[in-house]
Amino acid sequence: MPPQVKPLPGPPQKFQGRKDYPIENKTDDWGLNPEAQETYVEVFRQKLEALGLWKPEIDFFTLRRFLRARTYDFDKAIKMWTDHVHWRRENNVDTILQDFHFDERDKFLDAYPQGYHKLDKVGRPVYIQLIGKINVPAIMKCTDEERMFKFHVQEYERCVKVIMPIASKLAGRKVDQTFGIMDVKGVGMSALTGDVKRMLGKFTKTDQDNYPEMLGHICIINAPAVFRMLWGIVKNMIDVRTQQKIEILGPNYMEALLKHMEIENIPEFLGGQSRGTLLDDVGPWSDPELMAANGIDVEALRRGDPAGAAPGPGLAAPTFGRTPSRLNSALGPMGSMFRTPTVGRTSLEANGAGPSAAASGPSAMLAASAAATVAQLQAIAENRSRSLQERVKVLENMLPTALERARPQAATDVSVRSAPEGSLLNRVEVLEDAVETVLLAQEALIIQAQQQAQLTETALADLRNRVATAEAKASSAKAGCCTIM
Repeated sequence: MPPQVKPLPGPPQKFQGRKDYPIENKTDDWGLNPEAQETYVEVFRQKLEALGLWKPEIDFFTLRRFLRARTYDFDKAIKMWTDHVHWRRENNVDTILQDFHFDERDKFLDAYPQGYHKLDKVGRPVYIQLIGKINVPAIMKCTDEERMFKFHVQEYERCVKVIMPIASKLAGRKVDQTFGIMDVKGVGMSALTGDVKRMLGKFTKTDQDNYPEMLGHICIINAPAVFRMLWGIVKNMIDVRTQQKIEILGPNYMEALLKHMEIENIPEFLGGQSRGTLLDDVGPWSDPELMAANGIDVEALRRGDPAGAAPGPGLAAPTFGRTPSRLNSALGPMGSMFRTPTVGRTSLEANGAGPSAAASGPSAMLAASAAATVAQLQAIAENRSRSLQERVKVLENMLPTALERARPQAATDVSVRSAPEGSLLNRVEVLEDAVETVLLAQEALIIQAQQQAQLTETALADLRNRVATAEAKASSAKAGCCTIM
């Protein structure tokens, strides 16, 4: 669990800003009740206002996410928020939904299947990634790293400004986290080149620094046995709260998935009953009739106006049974390196499914990754990973010749680790290197054993020949002796 936080001294304070929904009536993971949470966020708001870093449109829940990302430490949260404000200004993030057009979206999503698909049982948008179907050469052919980065950020903004406000209004409470499904069937480490890891490290850092505390839970499905073995090692390096967000499942994942989603909301390509591909934006935000029935103005949300989905009674339920609109033409190109958008594919029009999109970044592409999750590891994890690296080096030194034969093209003197030191992604990279080295060493030992067996067999054959020759000579000598006699 995260370190427990003590309530601030003095009388409780009410948040003097926008708070569209009540605070959850429970103690949070940091040990604070709703009243204590509100006091912390209000003091944080006052400190930001004194620095000229708060605007009325910044709501309670956004500030709480940044505070939680820094364990309610004001100094650290102020530094994080200050950097975030500067980053938004430098990258023109406030208007990226209007200004940036990712025309290569469909080609990109064919090469990297991902997108939102409806809601889970508690109303969170469901984001799906088919990691095993990533085609890195095709990605690089259809776009470049700068445009992928903008697309990634644009989708996070779309999630924060459009997807989650709509999910919140339909749920009648604040929804500010997602539910993820990551299919790792067919994933191989060979695709994770140095350039890919470097790019993912950049995306991961962006996610952690600017969109914290947005992952509610993730199910990693079709995980092979070695993957589950890796998780059994790495999870002990992660705080308990992060462990609880990540669920590693093998090929028989449906029973576990049904604890989080209704069967009619799980897409057919994962064994459910919901039609539509990840090129389609299947979800209530893409149903114009539902939006109108609930008084939701999607265009206003995209402009950053929260009044577009103001809370209100008498909400119509999403049915996902109407013909979807052409979101690409209505909303412009939108999607993300990890969360994708648009609607109106032929399959949806034929079957009447709604659409959905997302917002998370290639942080997750790694592995296991669980991806993705953005928690910092405990201090003991650093010692473990360093110890692991030292043991790997010892192993490599023990079998230098065999390793070179097993890995003739490996640039062992060049590190391709790209994640920030101390991050979960960094630990996974260390484990990848360790497992790869162990496998190579095992292969080298097998090769050595085979070679030794061949040498032994050759020696035995030679010995047999010598014995046969000696026996033949002895037999001849014996025969000659008898003749002379």
